[in-house]
Amino acid sequence: MLLFGARRAAAQRAREHFAYVGSASPEGQGISLWRVNTGDGAMTLAGVFAAENASALALDGAQRVLYAVAETAPDGSVAAFAVDRASGVLTPINSVSSRGASPCFVSVHPSGRFVLVANRGSGSIAVLPVRENGALAEASDVQDDAGPPGPARAADSPPGQSAPSDHAGPHMRMVAADPLARFILASDAGRDRILRYRLDPASGKLAPAAEPVVAEPGSAPARFAFHPGGRTLYSLQEQDGRVVVYDYDPDTAAMRAIQSVSALAPDFAGSFLGSALAVSEDGRFVYAALRRHDAIVTFLVGEQGRLTRIGETWTQGDDPRGLAFAPGGAMMFACNARSDAVTAFRVNRLQGALDFVGRYAPVASPGCMVFLS
Repeated sequence: MLLFGARRAAAQRAREHFAYVGSASPEGQGISLWRVNTGDGAMTLAGVFAAENASALALDGAQRVLYAVAETAPDGSVAAFAVDRASGVLTPINSVSSRGASPCFVSVHPSGRFVLVANRGSGSIAVLPVRENGALAEASDVQDDAGPPGPARAADSPPGQSAPSDHAGPHMRMVAADPLARFILASDAGRDRILRYRLDPASGKLAPAAEPVVAEPGSAPARFAFHPGGRTLYSLQEQDGRVVVYDYDPDTAAMRAIQSVSALAPDFAGSFLGSALAVSEDGRFVYAALRRHDAIVTFLVGEQGRLTRIGETWTQGDDPRGLAFAPGGAMMFACNARSDAVTAFRVNRLQGALDFVGRYAPVASPGCMVFLS
């Protein structure tokens, strides 16, 4: 009996992982640390760390440093925190300007030498060099996408869509390297374009690698994700709720649209905003979150990465801003900003379906969630 109990306790510990949830101000407390059971979805609060409007987080490859934006205007910033992997405790290292207004996305270059930040408010991206201790240096480059914005609504939006994306000017929504770290991609939802750059590893400067990829006018490409094979890119468009499938050439960053599929049911009418995108570790399923509609849509991946919509799941909350797979991919968590809760779902690895496990974690204005593996 004692041996059985010890084995059960060991199995329980093996299923536990630390996760960080970033929250928006003023309701949010900053960055909260949670001990998450990836077997049943239970979340136990383990700490809270001060951070202003930390709506986006990213861990470096070694998971020794956490980077968090401060989505503030007219000037935003990015902060670096040292991670104690044994306890999950964060220790502030430093903070630097994001060189723009309202930064909403941060990623770490696979080399670990640079942090990339997208400034939604000012329509720019910045490259922040990383020092040996994980501290950030002042930006080595800033690029904007000045020019005329797209229309307020996409022509292919469904009837009743009254939640237009902000097309008053350029609005960078995401910036990240491709899987081989050869190119940097950035989504401008205000001008309906995806930009492609080369990053000089010596200077930290960006140079255009090709002409921007032009999306449907008014569609607002916001988030993208790569298939594990690295040759297919999925782009979630905020305003028309479509996922565009691109054939991606890792040698040239050439992108060829091969499919555009709606995340909405054929008879849907009403308002929504596409907000988050996630690809399963095995590459069999793609998941898209829709704000206002408060749903996670499941797509089956077929030949050439093409998608078939197979269903949707209510997030059990309001305004899903982020999706996160737990290590191993058996659980998914949704950050519901307006209902102040993170909700947990068991992932059917064979069929892609999501089953709510009845777990709510109280988090004020959660925007994103990242796990320590």
